[in-house]
Amino acid sequence: MLKPVCYKTDVCQGYQQALDDFGITQLLAKLSNYSDTDFDSAWIQPQQQELENLAAILISQLTDSINGKLIANYLNAIRQGNQDILPSLRKQKFPPLSIDLPANFPDVAKTPRFLYGDKLRWRSSESDTDWGIVIGRFYSFAPHRCCWTWCYLIWLSSYSPSAGWTVADTAWEEDLEPLEEPVL
Repeated sequence: MLKPVCYKTDVCQGYQQALDDFGITQLLAKLSNYSDTDFDSAWIQPQQQELENLAAILISQLTDSINGKLIANYLNAIRQGNQDILPSLRKQKFPPLSIDLPANFPDVAKTPRFLYGDKLRWRSSESDTDWGIVIGRFYSFAPHRCCWTWCYLIWLSSYSPSAGWTVADTAWEEDLEPLEEPVL
């Protein structure tokens, strides 16, 4: 179970209440005890961090598979007070996860946001984030998002915090943003 590290009891209780209210606690409990013909948690013994990562992937996959018809049907059922919503959710089938290159690549790939030579930095609230210039990109399966997306090769500025131990790094498109002014 997720346990927040904090010193204010009310904040911890509020955090735990949110996990309970949104079904995260129940999802983690189900994953830690799940067993069927393809998976047995007792045999695999997943660690807590693995369970949390798996829960995040499953939630992401659910988010990506939502469609208008599904939303309209469930919202209509909620408004009419239909008590059969949760049992029907359990029967919902999702497309199988595949890490094969999409069959109609590159037609299905969204256009890359960044070009070679673009000056970028990692999105971060910290001031010591890395930055550099795009020198390459590739289309790859992003396991943390359970989908295919662009990944960039960044030649780091000599003033970038990580430049002391590497000259280049890779980053997913969602983790990058344009660099307006050179950081010195």
